[in-house]
Amino acid sequence: MNLNHHRRSHGMERWIAPALPPPSRSLLQAVAHTLCALAEREPPVMAIYSHHAHRGKVQILATFRGRSGLTSSTVTSVESVALAEPIVDALNRVSASATTPVSTWDTRFGPADDYPRDHLDVLSNPKDRSQLLEGAHSLWYVLAMWQLHDALADLDQALTTVPPPVRTAVEAELATEAKWLRVALAEEEGADVSEVPGQRLWERDEPFVYTEDLGLKERDREHLDQHDDYDTDADRQIAADDLRMMLDAYTRCSPDAFVSISLEGLDFFIDPFDDDSGDHDFYLEVGPKMSVNPFGLPAWGISIGRWEVDEVDDDGEAIGATGSTFLDASFSDRPRTADLTALLEASHSQIATWATAAVGDTLDGTTLVVTERMR
Repeated sequence: MNLNHHRRSHGMERWIAPALPPPSRSLLQAVAHTLCALAEREPPVMAIYSHHAHRGKVQILATFRGRSGLTSSTVTSVESVALAEPIVDALNRVSASATTPVSTWDTRFGPADDYPRDHLDVLSNPKDRSQLLEGAHSLWYVLAMWQLHDALADLDQALTTVPPPVRTAVEAELATEAKWLRVALAEEEGADVSEVPGQRLWERDEPFVYTEDLGLKERDREHLDQHDDYDTDADRQIAADDLRMMLDAYTRCSPDAFVSISLEGLDFFIDPFDDDSGDHDFYLEVGPKMSVNPFGLPAWGISIGRWEVDEVDDDGEAIGATGSTFLDASFSDRPRTADLTALLEASHSQIATWATAAVGDTLDGTTLVVTERMR
């Protein structure tokens, strides 16, 4: 999931369509690469998951650092790689989303503070998962908990295709992760923790988790912290609900919608790339701070911009462009997830038509009203 699109301070830079992603490499290879780095740096760890063919089965492994060094233990075995891959992927996302917040200092308000830890209880108690989508401690924590909830849901789905003993083993693994995290946190706070066989070590500075493209890196947290400047708990709750709605809408969009989501701008960016119709001249931004309500506070809206070529190659073909906004429109009320998803999906085919609307017009097929045209 690409959570950021590129910006320039003086405008929007043309977003170059990415090449198709390379074929997925085995997570076992990814683990091997990480372990090589660990051999040089020797950081403390939690667990990274991988799969490995063994005697006609496919083992799902947890690799972690114990008292005696790096260790791999078998979580469970399944019949094929096709069954193992979604389980391994979900386990890595669960581990990363659960571990990263308790390994990170919250520095938004001066002295460093802890992020919440209650989510560790959810790992072994599925009935409480709805709590992951509540609250508003901080926008970055909201993102981490949304991703944890998403990963647990995907893990549930992956486990529907395997025998019950596999589910039991995976649930036991989640409880083990939570257990050793709690032990390590208690030890960090001064508790006397005796050495126990099978213990997984952890320290705050560098947890051993697989976080690629999860939006849990320091840069992502810094982007969201810039938006975390709300005066009241009620305002922060609204912002948290907005972010969760954006993430939900994003996951519902088809790849053909050409949607990316920016944590830096806390908005969506849509660039259709439709060379046949000419609609590629326009782009669209959608977000909770694109407009103002009658009280002068940020509100949900959109901005439409046009690309202007500013760089060509030796043959005169455009290879670079900068965008400038020329139309703003506002929602009459806070949109629902379904409304937002429909808008994102429709923008690919409607953006050129919307671009011709005058101030006061309602954009076709939406409840958006044009509030300003710059040209």
